[in-house]
Amino acid sequence: MQIKTPRLLLRPVNYRDVPALVVLLNDPLVSQYNDYGDKLTQPEVRAMLQADLEEFYQGRGGRFAIEYDGEFIGTLGFYDYDIDTKHIHLGIELAPRFWRRGLASEALRAALNALEQLAPDCEVFRVVGKVSEENTGCQRLLLGCGFKQISRGQLCVFELHTSQLPVALSADQVSLI
Repeated sequence: MQIKTPRLLLRPVNYRDVPALVVLLNDPLVSQYNDYGDKLTQPEVRAMLQADLEEFYQGRGGRFAIEYDGEFIGTLGFYDYDIDTKHIHLGIELAPRFWRRGLASEALRAALNALEQLAPDCEVFRVVGKVSEENTGCQRLLLGCGFKQISRGQLCVFELHTSQLPVALSADQVSLI
């Protein structure tokens, strides 16, 4: 399954994405905000992708490549679905040279609007994003996409109840292929 927006293509990650993902996740501007560290190797990223692909094929989310003009520029993922609380976590990474263009917002809105297709075997009531206190750009992204901040501190937690979906991106701007 793929999602097409006016500027982007979101598709499940694959092993051909490993080299680009290693570069992205090891970029100091990206790694300062994630919990992967900054010295990820190709075998480590390949193992991460294997877990993401398993989540995707089991209908529980997974990681999706974000492409702009045919170029891999980042990923967006839904992971760690909790069957008891009915929540799923969100993660997003975007290459710094694509920051501040509205691309992360476009990708996130499209993915949220297609959540039932991206995680078809999950009954999701809320999407949770955990963001470093210093990552004000990502905090603005989540707030702009309708998330509410529910805790502050070194790690800020945001949530979006699925009853608030779809988020502002009209159906004619997104197509599932």
